[in-house]
Amino acid sequence: MSATASSRDARVARLRQARQADSAAKTTRTQTVVRDLLRTGRRVSFARVAREAGVSTWFVYNKPAVEAVIRRAMNDQAHHGTEAASAPRPERTTPASLHTDLALAREEIQDLKRERDALKRRVQLALGAEIDYAARADLVSRIRDLEHDNRALATDLTEARTRADRLAEQHREAEGNVASLRLALRKAIRAVP
Repeated sequence: MSATASSRDARVARLRQARQADSAAKTTRTQTVVRDLLRTGRRVSFARVAREAGVSTWFVYNKPAVEAVIRRAMNDQAHHGTEAASAPRPERTTPASLHTDLALAREEIQDLKRERDALKRRVQLALGAEIDYAARADLVSRIRDLEHDNRALATDLTEARTRADRLAEQHREAEGNVASLRLALRKAIRAVP
């Protein structure tokens, strides 16, 4: 095994461990949110748990342990008479509160854009590093193969064009023959009494 391959395997293992640790932390966070919602008597839903735990709705639906906890909590609320909505009194919205909500939403959008840009840069750097680690001999060999394929395709294209020109000429001759035969047929028909 080359040093490049073992280095890549080590990076993949570290990434896998980090992803597992992140998933475990998200699972613990969502389970804590479900317990808190039950304790305070607030309605449990997938969207609320995802929002309050700071995870995606995809995570709460597709992580079996989390989905089971949420469904169990929702069933408990439905069967034990806990108010399903436990809806807070409707708040009167004011222009100031709407402006505040808008400002908070804009700030969150900006944070998400910064995070997206940072992730893009990380992916670009990772891809650049992979290219840097590729052996020069492998790249040169790949370029030679591509040049050979390119020459073969150019030759095939030239042959195809020559065949197309030949077929076009044969088509023109055939059309001329058909026109001559039609003319001869008309003359023959007129000559018959």
